[in-house]
Amino acid sequence: MSKEKIINLDEFKDTLVQDLCDYYGVSNEDAIKLGTRGKGRKPNLPASKTCVPISNMTYEDIWGLKSRDTIDGVFEFYKDQGSWSTFRQVVRHLDLIPYHIELFNKFQLHEGMHICEYGCGVAPFCRTLFGLLTPSASMNISISDVDGCEHFTFADWRLRKVIEDKSLNVDLRFVPVKADQLPVYHQKLDLVLVFEVLEHVPSPVACIKNIHQQMNVGGMLVENFIKHEGPGPDGPDLMSARLERQQYYDFLQQNFVLLSGGSPKEHPDVTRIWRVR
Repeated sequence: MSKEKIINLDEFKDTLVQDLCDYYGVSNEDAIKLGTRGKGRKPNLPASKTCVPISNMTYEDIWGLKSRDTIDGVFEFYKDQGSWSTFRQVVRHLDLIPYHIELFNKFQLHEGMHICEYGCGVAPFCRTLFGLLTPSASMNISISDVDGCEHFTFADWRLRKVIEDKSLNVDLRFVPVKADQLPVYHQKLDLVLVFEVLEHVPSPVACIKNIHQQMNVGGMLVENFIKHEGPGPDGPDLMSARLERQQYYDFLQQNFVLLSGGSPKEHPDVTRIWRVR
């Protein structure tokens, strides 16, 4: 598959920040400031066509706004964060661009390949991939996250904008995750990216089983399952997710071959690559 071989990291970072500037009407400097993480900060986050502004609240305050004891509660929580996650995720991934590129270089990208970024927020990996692709590259992309949340809407906008600007030959589909329905994709998956999300979902086991059922034999899975040490309600990860951690990795080891990343028990926060048996 034809990819551009060289990407100027500084210029590409500026392009990603510009996505925020264009969508939310903020300056480059303010976009970085709004997305830079730090406990206790209370940024004045802008509104968009699909969210209201948020001010004078920490992210911890937002965690405490709604109960996440039920699946419906978890989904409503993600819909009501405004642009918090959008700014946080875009800025978080600026320093991960070399890793994005390294990861895609590990795989043989081919015509008609179906890539899924799952629980992706702002779709950072696919946004980098779109920066690498030439117009002649033909690919299927599916993006999945919580139906109706702001960062998912932003991801839709930014990816479609790149497709139009670069005239890419990409079949892009947004397949939402709903409280009562996991995604169903239009064709089998060849590469799935599940990055920094499993600790936030009500049932990682249900997620991975749903993904596995829709992957091609030999398909590749890139995943991590961050293991926070702090107590439950004060952090972003869910107790129900923590309780399924062992069962989740038992399922992976039964149905996938581990290619890199080491033991989940010895290296809990490492990103691993697996191949479907």
